[in-house]
Amino acid sequence: MIEQTTQILNKKHLLIIGKTATARKLFINDLLLNTNFEVFRFPSKMKLFDEYIDYVKMKKLYEPWYKAKSYSTDQIFDFHFDWISESSSLVIIEEIQYLEETWQIELLRIYLNVIENRKKGEEKIHLIISQESENNLISKLSKVIDIRDNERRTSRQIVEQNLKVIDLN
Repeated sequence: MIEQTTQILNKKHLLIIGKTATARKLFINDLLLNTNFEVFRFPSKMKLFDEYIDYVKMKKLYEPWYKAKSYSTDQIFDFHFDWISESSSLVIIEEIQYLEETWQIELLRIYLNVIENRKKGEEKIHLIISQESENNLISKLSKVIDIRDNERRTSRQIVEQNLKVIDLN
């Protein structure tokens, strides 16, 4: 299962569900042994968007194009969005169900849009998230995903094409 999931990760983001939080963490650890990506593993069970931003600041996952003494949260998030768009790293956010739902959906929307809008052969960000169950996440993301003009797929099809659910049960 690890080898198949590793191959899927090269094309899609992953949502790891099922079993226990420990089992999901061990599965992700096994996946990492089979990848050659630069990995950024966010702290497990983040609750607040500020915790996400604090990690982004600590790891410098943003590159401002201008120098300032300090940057606001919105500026850091904008810079980080640019980093997501240009990165080919692997980002891991475990137990994402604890993150404020508004920010959880917004972050996932950004990651999905970036992978959806990449041209073939371009480097792209890779994302692994985990949570206890799917918990209607696909439906929630389907309501916020950006759809291009003349798109023939439904919003749900776009989400499912870019986010693969791996059920460990």
